[in-house]
Amino acid sequence: MLSDAVNAAIGDIYRCALDDSLWQPTLHTLSRLLGGVGAAIIPTELHSDLRFGSARIPESDHMYYDHMWRHDPYRAYLAGHRLPQGELSDISFLSDEEVARNPYYQDFLNRFGASRTNRFYFTDPNGPHFAFSIQRPLGRPHETGDERRLRLMLGQHVCRAISMSLGGRQANALAHGFREMCARLPTPTAVIGHDGRVIFMNDAMERMLGDGVVHTDGRLTCSHRASARQLDGLLRDALSPSSDVAPGPERFVMVQCPSGRPLLARAIPLLTEGRDEMVRPTRPMAMLAFHRPGSDMPDVTDALRLLGLNQSEARLVQQVANGLPLKEAARAIGISDHYARSILRSVYEKLDVNSQGRLTAFVRDLPTP
Repeated sequence: MLSDAVNAAIGDIYRCALDDSLWQPTLHTLSRLLGGVGAAIIPTELHSDLRFGSARIPESDHMYYDHMWRHDPYRAYLAGHRLPQGELSDISFLSDEEVARNPYYQDFLNRFGASRTNRFYFTDPNGPHFAFSIQRPLGRPHETGDERRLRLMLGQHVCRAISMSLGGRQANALAHGFREMCARLPTPTAVIGHDGRVIFMNDAMERMLGDGVVHTDGRLTCSHRASARQLDGLLRDALSPSSDVAPGPERFVMVQCPSGRPLLARAIPLLTEGRDEMVRPTRPMAMLAFHRPGSDMPDVTDALRLLGLNQSEARLVQQVANGLPLKEAARAIGISDHYARSILRSVYEKLDVNSQGRLTAFVRDLPTP
């Protein structure tokens, strides 16, 4: 059973995944728990910013990255070996006589009261390689069996936390990129996070709010109850697509508005939920865009006739795509509601769509003269 101090340290490790500034005090705690005089997270690629140490005054960090890395015995040893995954200690490849002659120990570690070191290497397929290093005190160069077992266990938690931190950085970078893209779009658009909450909405979206679509408790929903359910389902499908059905690139529904002018809502998956090779979760995101079909839509009846629709079908589809409810579209071309529904079923079959929203989106993408 782990002690309270170890359990607290594990909690601190995972808090570091959210805040890099916590690594210094956390590494200091880990060093004391493991009987060391210092701890560090060292990247194998020096240009990486994945550098953290336990020292409150980072003189040792500056010395290492300025010039002492050239004498790092692990770097020399690994130059001729495959990068390890897991434990590696200098006692396995350096004798006491070699340590006594090595400037890395005599001019660097000894200066800070340290002797030998133990490292735990981790290879992240989507990020830099790094090691969790513990510096042993002078006079106690070798760890006990209990210290080694605890170091290996804590090392795995450190590696998971670093991996989570890297995943968070990547997600933040992606979210920033999607935000920039969203801001440049002329249509009302929002980026939706994995929990259904709005990460960002552009100015066009903010101006559109009020007529059928509202922003409540961080989420976009509809004042029309049936449309609210449809929009919720739209986002749910985009954020959590069924694993056994290959989803299309986008989904859409028609949102009814108090003004009588419906909105076409599209949800485009940006990231899907999954796990990478290191069992790190990836958070899904989606882009939600709205379009209000208007009577200024170009005439596409000729294009629809080329797709196999007859004249009545093409005329009805044109009116529906203009944003008219089916009853009004039927009146506009002089047919009954019942006949319009029959025509619409035929159109769905011919164009392989199953809703007015999909039909409108299909028509909007048709080439026009």
